[in-house]
Amino acid sequence: MATFVVLVAAILTAISTVETSGGVSSGARPARVRRQTGELRQEIPAEFTQIYQGSVFNGTEDIYRYTYMQNESSPRAIRVEVKSEGATEDYPLLFVVRQQRGILSWQVPLMIRGIYGYDKVSRTLCPMDHLQVGVKDEKETVYLEVSAASPTALNYRVNATILTDFILSTGQPRNFLVSPSQPQYYAYKMPPDLDMVVVKVSSPNSLCAVFSLQPIKCPVYDLDRNIEFVGIYQTFMKKAAITVQRSYFPNGEFYVVVVVKATDADCTGEMETIQPAYPSEEAFEMRRVKEVNVVVGPSITDSQYVTAVFVGILVFVLFYVVTFMVLFIQWIRQRNAELEGLAPRPEEQAASNAEAPINAQRTEPNYGATGWDRVKMPSVLDTAFTDGLSLNHITILGKKLSNNGSVSSQKEANISPNKPTTDPYTMGEQPAETKPGIPPTDQPNGPPIPPNPPPPRPAQPKSYPKPPMVHTLSDSSMEDDIDMLDDADEDKDIYRTKTFLYVADLARKDHRHLSQKYNLYSWNLLTISVFYALPVIQLVITYQKMLNTTGNEDICYYNFFCAQPAGDLTAFNNVYSNIGYIMLGVLILILVYRRDYTHQKKVDAGDRYAIDYGIPKHFGLFYAIGIALVMEGVMSGCYHVCPNYSNFQFDTSFMYIIGGLGMLKLYQTRHPDINANAYAAYASLAIVIFVAVIGVVFGTPYFWAIFTIVYVLAILALTAQVYYMGRWRLDMGIFHRMYLLIRTDCLQCSKPMYWDRFVLLLVGNIINWSLALFGAVAQPDDFASFMLAIFIINFLLYFVFYIVMKLRSGERILWVTVGLIIITLICWTLALSFFFKGVTTWEKTPAQSRLDNKDCVLMGFYDDHDIWHFMSAISMFCSFLVLLMLDDDLDYTPRDKIPVF
Repeated sequence: MATFVVLVAAILTAISTVETSGGVSSGARPARVRRQTGELRQEIPAEFTQIYQGSVFNGTEDIYRYTYMQNESSPRAIRVEVKSEGATEDYPLLFVVRQQRGILSWQVPLMIRGIYGYDKVSRTLCPMDHLQVGVKDEKETVYLEVSAASPTALNYRVNATILTDFILSTGQPRNFLVSPSQPQYYAYKMPPDLDMVVVKVSSPNSLCAVFSLQPIKCPVYDLDRNIEFVGIYQTFMKKAAITVQRSYFPNGEFYVVVVVKATDADCTGEMETIQPAYPSEEAFEMRRVKEVNVVVGPSITDSQYVTAVFVGILVFVLFYVVTFMVLFIQWIRQRNAELEGLAPRPEEQAASNAEAPINAQRTEPNYGATGWDRVKMPSVLDTAFTDGLSLNHITILGKKLSNNGSVSSQKEANISPNKPTTDPYTMGEQPAETKPGIPPTDQPNGPPIPPNPPPPRPAQPKSYPKPPMVHTLSDSSMEDDIDMLDDADEDKDIYRTKTFLYVADLARKDHRHLSQKYNLYSWNLLTISVFYALPVIQLVITYQKMLNTTGNEDICYYNFFCAQPAGDLTAFNNVYSNIGYIMLGVLILILVYRRDYTHQKKVDAGDRYAIDYGIPKHFGLFYAIGIALVMEGVMSGCYHVCPNYSNFQFDTSFMYIIGGLGMLKLYQTRHPDINANAYAAYASLAIVIFVAVIGVVFGTPYFWAIFTIVYVLAILALTAQVYYMGRWRLDMGIFHRMYLLIRTDCLQCSKPMYWDRFVLLLVGNIINWSLALFGAVAQPDDFASFMLAIFIINFLLYFVFYIVMKLRSGERILWVTVGLIIITLICWTLALSFFFKGVTTWEKTPAQSRLDNKDCVLMGFYDDHDIWHFMSAISMFCSFLVLLMLDDDLDYTPRDKIPVF
């Protein structure tokens, strides 16, 4: 009975073989394998490149024996291609390849992820030449066994070829086709003169594939289900690259493996409709076959590597050299000026100021909130003298004058009859030497030179004269009936709401108390930085170790076309390029400390210019800015150890802090008494960072709706805070006060009470409302960058407003500062041009991010993003220098002549 079954099977096999035409490789004539009657297992001597057809069923087995000569000097690999259209998932054909030192097996149809079945499979056998070192010119025999458990005969075709071009050469591209069931891999060995190479793959189509580098050993993992088991791998669509050091693989030898994924979900992040199993050959060829080009090229040499690193740090060392040269030249000039008597020494100033009478000019207050008109004190006195009244018949500010002309009051008020009659709130009629911000100088736009002798220090505590009232001594009863409004100079709810404010109005608090308040910015930031940086460093090191251990380079979003490794770091260049932030941040701290030390030395010497003239000197925020710039370099470096979706906030957190501190410093310049304290400022910035994280993780339409509403309300609250100089309250009566405000200020007035602030806040509200509307409509994916753009735009808006108002107020900008502003604009333009080129993006999948990868553009070591790091560090350094020097022209201007805006 068994003999009869075998005979029937043989007849059916012969018939099906006659009907089958064509081979696995086009143009080849298949050889028919006939089974002898009753023979269940047959061994067939086979030749390479010859196509064989046969059939097997349950209990039968065909064995093909291939023999070839090993060649250690020129390793070769064998590629086997099989196909069967009759095999099914329940009754597959089984193929087993036995080599001297390994076994490789698969089935047809080849099931990918248990869903996609492919009836055509091609596999490359692991070459023994690489493993048998020292064995030459020996025969190697390979056995290919074909079997099945099907009750009926299953037809198949098989072909084996020797790959003579199995070894990749440096700089020579290799083109081939791959699919999920037909992976390809080639071997590469580094030449002795190379220690590092870059393996690049590219493809004209965007099918999802995996690109892997594996050590020379068997088995080679070249299927979708196991390619991630060993070596280094990446998913890619159109291009990818891996930089390899000789130390990564023994003897610098490795396999380059490429296989196509069954779907594109791993590359696009989007689930696809499940394709039907067992696709036809035509559909298969159209859908999942990918043309791939592989090229292995040399990376930079060790000398080029060291040169690039040295040049990177040398650029910023030059900033130190130039800065110290300028400081030295400035010290020499100042010393020569002191020796020539052009500027008094500090001890001479102290002696001069001690002997000088107190005769500080004061400007009368204008209480726009109370409806007072501006009163010109000199004109009242001139009228009195014109009418022939003597000093004995005049009472100034409600105080009686004695015969000798002194004021019989505890408060001294020395008002000269020769005082100019110009309104102190207008500047067109004043002499050049008394205009705010324009001290005497021999140079049109040079540094201010202090007048000689220096003006005396105003009386303390600082107070302002009241509007003058003239009456005779006989009208003594008027003194009891008139309220002199002494609280107008003491109640901040009154003097801060004047129509025209000067720095003296907002610099009444004790200087030492304010300095301690602003020093908290730097100390608090230093504490925040330590506690924030330590877990960040630990986390990114863990990420890097995970990448090195698993070989999964999809964990981190590098620019793989320009990733220069060093030790365990995959992209050392992206980390190292942040050194500019650290070095220039330290340089800012040095410059700020020098200014702080010089200013304190003058104060200790009793220099009236340092104490009561110019913008009040508080350096706490500048120290905080320097620390923030240093920490931006540290945190950006940590982020670039392994940039990804999970740690993006490391790179942006201190950018928010820098932007916020910059705006606070600019506002503090002329509002020292009412600037935010460190606790409120950092709490606000913490909320901003928290919202940025929520926006990236949960950027849903509901989030954007809530964010837009909160954003608009925050804009309105900040507008009220700035417009009323902090003199407003958020309580249940706010709606009634808003009604009164609209009724009195908007409906009955032809112009706003505080015109300059109104213009700034109007423009700011228009821009911020536009940003809120854009965010609500567009809902950008990179919410963190959107938040950072809000900070940058508002800082630039306020900075431009400050410059315009400074010039409008008759002040000037020193030529050094003008030059720095021009340099800053140029540097920011260049920096942003490199930033927007974009070489990676964690908002997309790793494979999609690699589409933006670009080659190195500077010294074969730095990419566009590295240049962004360099240029942005220089730009921020110059920007903070501008802030530090912007009001140097006011150092010898009385604070009651410096307007607030």
